[in-house]
Amino acid sequence: MPVQFSERAQLPAAPATVFGVLVDPEFLRARARRSQAVDHTEAVTAEGDVTVVSSSRTVRTDVLPAAAARFLGTTAVVEQVERWEPATADGGRRGRLTLTVRSAPVELVATTVLAPDGAGTQHTLEGSLTVRVPLLGAQVERAALPGLLQLIRSEVDLAREWSSR
Repeated sequence: MPVQFSERAQLPAAPATVFGVLVDPEFLRARARRSQAVDHTEAVTAEGDVTVVSSSRTVRTDVLPAAAARFLGTTAVVEQVERWEPATADGGRRGRLTLTVRSAPVELVATTVLAPDGAGTQHTLEGSLTVRVPLLGAQVERAALPGLLQLIRSEVDLAREWSSR
């Protein structure tokens, strides 16, 4: 059974500025460094009017819960795809985030919303984490979710810093 989550954060700039940060290749490289990736690639492309941000990060598994690390080995390749729709009339954006771990039955799927909020942006992320491991999936989901949420919070903190520049 997937584990549901919801995260909200306030950023100090308008949605257009925050979006500009989130698709900036320099920001994406900084995001990979912050996650202590030992290797990483990033790409920002367009599919019609949808902006696609793709990244692949090789991370050490010794920072993961033991239940998760046991299935992955010493490193894991985390692939992240964000598909951003065009801006709405008020400047907000909606995106879909998919995060998978290569060669592991792990998938995080979420909707991201950048909504105007005064002079800033309300960043909302709502989704679910699924680990498809018979009998142990729910245990691994519960063990892995706090670490994944901490990674997301760290990325939002970095976006907040970059949006304040």
